[in-house]
Amino acid sequence: MLLDVHTHRLPQDAATALLSCSLRDVPVPPRAKFLSVGIHPWYITREDYHQQVEWVHEMANDKRVIALGEAGLDKRCTTPFDLQVEAFRNVALLAEERQLPLLIHAVKATEELFTLKKQLCPHNAWIIHGFRGKKELAESFIRQGFYLSFGEKYQPEALRTIPEDRLLLETDESIELIENLYRRAAQERTAGLEAFTAKVQETINYLFFKK
Repeated sequence: MLLDVHTHRLPQDAATALLSCSLRDVPVPPRAKFLSVGIHPWYITREDYHQQVEWVHEMANDKRVIALGEAGLDKRCTTPFDLQVEAFRNVALLAEERQLPLLIHAVKATEELFTLKKQLCPHNAWIIHGFRGKKELAESFIRQGFYLSFGEKYQPEALRTIPEDRLLLETDESIELIENLYRRAAQERTAGLEAFTAKVQETINYLFFKK
């Protein structure tokens, strides 16, 4: 199974997608097989923050939820940064409590994420979704214990550089098929498609389906 670890578009075969949802996506499609739920930094207000927190905590009991997020920090959006940090910490602590992977939206906030990770000392996986940074940034995240998920657009050198057991693939908002992203990534890493897919699947099984 080629799992798309972060998407906002449910494909025809729902079992191949980890659908990312927030309160604004209610009602959640009933045919979704796997869900991640979170509080996106773009869509938080002080007025609805507590409602979003309550929704995430309730949804965490849904058996389809195999990850939390996306949650994160984005210095390019208009949401007050202190509110972003509060929301992120809330979701991160819940992910740690439930021992679920955390899918992270990160824009221009690398050092703040590193600081939060050191403060919270999580035992669950923290995954940067849609990673587009350069090789050096990828290496920094790997040294700090993060996983990186690559979408349709990325820096090829970064994808080639990171350890194969820290690499995941996603479509996010793209209409591209996840199969094509696996094929392209295997070519970038000069790896056989079957062997590459098997290794990514091993990582997926470890992160999302080990319970």
